[in-house]
Amino acid sequence: MSLPVHAVALIGAFTCLLNACTSNPPPTDADVIVIGSGIAGLSAALEANAHAANVLIIETASVAGGHAVKAGGFALVGTPLQERKGLKDTPNLAFDDLMTWGEDPDPDWVRLFVENSRSEIHDWLGGFGIRFTILLDTPEDTVPRFHFAGGAAVNVIVPMLREAVTRDNLEFIMNAEAVDLAMNETGRYNVRIRNTRSGVQRNYTAPAVIIATGGFQSNLDLVRQNFHPRDSEHGAAPERLLIGSGQYATGTGIRLGQAAGAQLIRMDRQVTFINGLPDPHDPQRGLHVENPAAIKINAKGNRFVNESAHSKTIESAVMRLDRRMHWLVFDDKGRKKLRIRGAVWLNRDTIVSEILDNPDSVHQANTITELATAAGLNADSLQATIDRYNRLVADGEDLDFARFGPLSGQTGSAVQPVTSPPFYAVRLLPMTRKSMGGLAIDMNTQVIGPGNQPIEGLFAAGEVTGVAGINGSHGGSGTFLAPSVLTGRIAGRNSAASARRAGTITAAFNHPDERPRITTDTESQARLMTSAELRSLLKHQRAGYWHWERSHAVVIERALACTDCHSPDWPTKPAITLRQQLLQLETCTQCH
Repeated sequence: MSLPVHAVALIGAFTCLLNACTSNPPPTDADVIVIGSGIAGLSAALEANAHAANVLIIETASVAGGHAVKAGGFALVGTPLQERKGLKDTPNLAFDDLMTWGEDPDPDWVRLFVENSRSEIHDWLGGFGIRFTILLDTPEDTVPRFHFAGGAAVNVIVPMLREAVTRDNLEFIMNAEAVDLAMNETGRYNVRIRNTRSGVQRNYTAPAVIIATGGFQSNLDLVRQNFHPRDSEHGAAPERLLIGSGQYATGTGIRLGQAAGAQLIRMDRQVTFINGLPDPHDPQRGLHVENPAAIKINAKGNRFVNESAHSKTIESAVMRLDRRMHWLVFDDKGRKKLRIRGAVWLNRDTIVSEILDNPDSVHQANTITELATAAGLNADSLQATIDRYNRLVADGEDLDFARFGPLSGQTGSAVQPVTSPPFYAVRLLPMTRKSMGGLAIDMNTQVIGPGNQPIEGLFAAGEVTGVAGINGSHGGSGTFLAPSVLTGRIAGRNSAASARRAGTITAAFNHPDERPRITTDTESQARLMTSAELRSLLKHQRAGYWHWERSHAVVIERALACTDCHSPDWPTKPAITLRQQLLQLETCTQCH
């Protein structure tokens, strides 16, 4: 099989072709520059553009969408889906739920969110053809309000991107890392970018800038510096932390904001998952592991928590353990309920071949004693724990942690004993996930600077702000994506107004209908190569090609053909025309 090698996987490096402008004030490259094209950045860009601003989106990756393409659902209040299911939800009820679960969220932002989630998020996204069809209950919600658009949030991101690439006066520059942000002598912002492939740097200017770069959970130094001792009896950050956030969630926006004088807030509020398994393909990063049939075991070989408790209880119990690690123990019957996610290469076969049958990831044995020896656990303690658990299951009541029985609402018959060999033990580690703090903003999403005053022309949205403190100290379900849309839209319209106050709405970007929207170079031109050649190329990481390499690794792993993504209308070369870009967007779900 011959496979394509091309430099750009989704939208490529967009060319910003601007009309000359000699008016006073001095010319700018755009009215609004948005740094980051995740769900907050896209929401901000679309909204600013709808308010007559010419918008330039700067994105470090070679694709837009951010971590949201791998995320899940949206917390929404008073929706048609809830009404169809006979559920009565109100802003006051949602406000109380969020304040209780989060413990110390920002009440003003919580109130704004719950009162506007229907119009500002649900209905607005509906304008792009997005329909929410799945509704799940969660521990923090009195009424189910965790909404999904037919599955993962890629089903939301793709329609938003489809809208963005068809808009006039809205442009992307991909593979563009923002390395500096400063106000120049004319009162405009200079955003200096570095091309992640060539290393070439240049400046873009605008009277208004929106920082929407996401969180910092892939920057372990920042995570450790801000790890709050309340998260553990042991004080400091866990000895080993896996990375569980987006590739580019490195705190770039924090650094850029601080360079412009921004204050930081709630940096110690971080969502740390406790069920991370090192990814065999990238051991620094973690996979998300769940098994409702398993029991949770500490380093002494004992149970330590109700395995069916809500996440706050389990996370708190794990964080009190020495080294913050624990084991899932289950048998052959329980193996059927094992769920692992967090990488595009995962499927039913690879979970067996690369994880369950991999002794570096999972220990298995035909007896509990042998399993304990393999996992480094105390054999007598583990055997005693399993024996007692099986007796409790037979008796129908968990006298130790109330996982099942009269007090739990779950009968013992709903839980299976651990009796069928082979037996399995999976060691799980803490894994970074989401930031609940970051750049301080006011209710207009304007960044707060020295003297607690808003910085003129500088806005922020999404996880770089800790989604405005809406989660408090405990992340909820859907309370990152949904508030990211809200803060993005608020930043978009206020940045457009700020640009007008600065005396500018720039001349329209000059593009014909089938405009060349992607800058390529000689090295980036497509050519065909064999599977062996592609495998060889993928062994060596190249700066700026992370997404291209990951997506083509999936091509190899799944034995996909060129025609699974490409067509005569978008051949095996970079997507140049608008039609090609729209076709390219439809391939996102091959991986996500």
